[in-house]
Amino acid sequence: MVFSIAAICLSAASTLADVKQSIYIQIEGEGQFEVVYHRALSNAIGAAIGGAVGASIQSSGEASMDGDKARDLSPLIKKDAWKTRFLGTLHDTLVAEGQEAVWVEDTRGIDDGVILKVYPERYGYRIVDSTTRMVSAYVEFKAGFSGGNLENTRDKEKETYYITNKNKYLYETLLKEGSPVNSDLETVLEKAARRLANQAIPVPIKKKPLPVMSRRGPTSWARLSTS
Repeated sequence: MVFSIAAICLSAASTLADVKQSIYIQIEGEGQFEVVYHRALSNAIGAAIGGAVGASIQSSGEASMDGDKARDLSPLIKKDAWKTRFLGTLHDTLVAEGQEAVWVEDTRGIDDGVILKVYPERYGYRIVDSTTRMVSAYVEFKAGFSGGNLENTRDKEKETYYITNKNKYLYETLLKEGSPVNSDLETVLEKAARRLANQAIPVPIKKKPLPVMSRRGPTSWARLSTS
């Protein structure tokens, strides 16, 4: 039996199936801008002074100092950074990959596609090297995926996401005119959104090529005789 070249080419072209689906996105809460500087340094110091209780008291005392640092940086950060950079990039990435991004306030009654629930926590700057006291932009949030069904009002298992920017600075550098404080933060928000979007996008299933039929019978592509 002989298979036509057209049939063989059609089979090879269909080895990757296009997958498009609706992704319903629900946001629970809003991300808060924070600086974690003194708290990151105080834990070890407090523990050395008075054990766990000392660490707790020290950390509580340093929290207000971190709040002062956050207030100093806030005027340099675009107020809508979380919405435009994280949520905006999440939407644009899904659409660019051919998916339908549907923003909802309630997921009850959804019985198709994928449900993505995002639980924003915090974003800003934190110490990533306690020895040099270098800081980096970061974002932290939780997210959970589930298939659309009539019982999706229950909380699904959440995964914690913690992403930092590779660039490191002294905190004082961020306060200088022309500093990258806003651009670095936007970069890490976009990076986190793309990572989350890529997890929501269905992966095409690769199908094994059909065996090629010749006049001598079926053979694999690798064993096809050239004689």
